[in-house]
Amino acid sequence: MSLEYERPDSFLGMLMALEGISDGFTIIHGPTGCKYYPASVSESVFPERDGTPRARNIFQYASRYFFSQPRLPCTYLDMGRFVTGATERLKDLYSKAESLHPSVISVINSPGASLIGENLQAVSGDIPTVRVDHAEYSGTCSDGFQDGILEILGTVRPEKTDEKKGVNLLGISILHLNWEDTIEDLNGLLGLCGIEVRCTVGAGWSADDIRNSAGAELNVLIYPEYGDRVAAFYRDEYGIPFVNEGVPLGFANLEKWVKSVCSALSCDPSPALAKIKEGRRTAARSVALMESFHLLPKGHTFSVLCDGSLAYAAVEFLYGYLGMVPVAVTCPGAEEWEKRTEEFVSSHGIPFSNDALHTDAEIILTSGTLGISCLSRGLVKGYAEIEAPGTKYVNVRPEPPIGLGGTLRLLDSVLNIIASRQRFI
Repeated sequence: MSLEYERPDSFLGMLMALEGISDGFTIIHGPTGCKYYPASVSESVFPERDGTPRARNIFQYASRYFFSQPRLPCTYLDMGRFVTGATERLKDLYSKAESLHPSVISVINSPGASLIGENLQAVSGDIPTVRVDHAEYSGTCSDGFQDGILEILGTVRPEKTDEKKGVNLLGISILHLNWEDTIEDLNGLLGLCGIEVRCTVGAGWSADDIRNSAGAELNVLIYPEYGDRVAAFYRDEYGIPFVNEGVPLGFANLEKWVKSVCSALSCDPSPALAKIKEGRRTAARSVALMESFHLLPKGHTFSVLCDGSLAYAAVEFLYGYLGMVPVAVTCPGAEEWEKRTEEFVSSHGIPFSNDALHTDAEIILTSGTLGISCLSRGLVKGYAEIEAPGTKYVNVRPEPPIGLGGTLRLLDSVLNIIASRQRFI
């Protein structure tokens, strides 16, 4: 039996780029079917856009366009409107958006609306307006996300300045698992080295952050496929260099990431490296305790299904640090990263499969939903969540999937699965 599953597409990636503006407002020109799921996702991954928790009042958004969801109102195109157009309806919704006084308004055509050639230039006002005729629908989520960021930067232009200070973080979206925890973790490490993070491009930034983003001395990539083209844009347009050392997951990768940033800025990485060393000691104590009970992680098998750069970092870390054996890696839409991972695994003489959903392994690293699916089918003995969607509704404590906290979190998940299967007490 073959298991079919859906990955986030370029349309959702672009919507999350637009929704990543904390003081922005996004309109979908299209039917309700293109609104419900993305609106629910946006609300769940970025519930406190202005930093203020508040009770959700569905009656406040019970009117047409919103349909009881506070995010991503739509013009609810129906069969007749696909023929005659819905410019008047779009203008009406745009005026409602203006009355809420956002700093940026984004308008995007749904796939159906883009086919009829609706003119998005029909809506305009004093508020900067990002207009997206269509997404590259056959592209990946990361493609759509970067396209969306470039559309934003083309409308709300960063202001050129000769005074450069601090860094921007690039290549992370509000769609990434526990994205705010990741940003906090990496900000903490850079802060130890005296490096100021000006903003995170595409994830929780404001209109002012966008305008001031060209004042950074350096751009630093987190998930490369979500930011490499944006980094090139800043380099070509504003002369800002960037660092791309892959996903900072695993002690060695994290140290390399910190050293590269500090080297580019002529900063001392010692404080952050000392913090990472503390994490190494914590992990070593846990591994040593397991070994005292003859529970060795070495040789246990795992598979990975996630974005390419994250998969590569996870394979490097678990193989290099714990001696675990990667038996299957699937990186949908990321052939380059999948090939790079396959070369790494094959260079160590390990048989390799690119079908993680149909290859037996003890542990799978993937999203919570796919992890549960693999566990219920008896394909694995346990799973570790490293990408969205996760299975937890509430996180009281920070749970970054990458960074120092993410490295320890991954070890915690993997070691507990191994221990629990062997009745470790």
